[in-house]
Amino acid sequence: MTDSKSKEKVLEEVSQKAKEAEINYHGCSRCTLYGLKEHFDFIPQDLIRASMVLAGGCSSSNGSCGAYSGGLLAIGLKYQPPMEDLSPEAQERRLRSREKQFAFRNTFIKEFGSTLCPDIQELKFGRRFNMLDKKDWEEFMNLPGHYEKCAEVVAKGTRLAAEVLLED
Repeated sequence: MTDSKSKEKVLEEVSQKAKEAEINYHGCSRCTLYGLKEHFDFIPQDLIRASMVLAGGCSSSNGSCGAYSGGLLAIGLKYQPPMEDLSPEAQERRLRSREKQFAFRNTFIKEFGSTLCPDIQELKFGRRFNMLDKKDWEEFMNLPGHYEKCAEVVAKGTRLAAEVLLED
């Protein structure tokens, strides 16, 4: 590690920061990146801001969980070389990035059973919500403990991404 913090301390700090952000500001994808930025300086504020469009299952479209999407963005940012770089070293980095994203995906699925927002909703709330249906969206947003349960997913997803990022 680049500083004297233990790995466990870093994992606790980033997951707690992400959890607090989700409870206070909302937006699972951006809160995941916000938490990761607590330790990983390579994550720019512009990426955190832009990632909000991935919240709620990719723009509330019942797609990938925002915590999963945010974690993937951080992994890609760290490991992917510039697109124009066609060198052998860049190819090695692309392969390494692929290994990292698959490791994250596999641990995320092991934890939540899926990478999809509706599947995780069912796990946490007992049913799926169609975020594009106004009635379903309002019901979801007004569920007791909604932000806390989503924050648990964000905290764990942030922790899983940080574990991958700390491997080397």
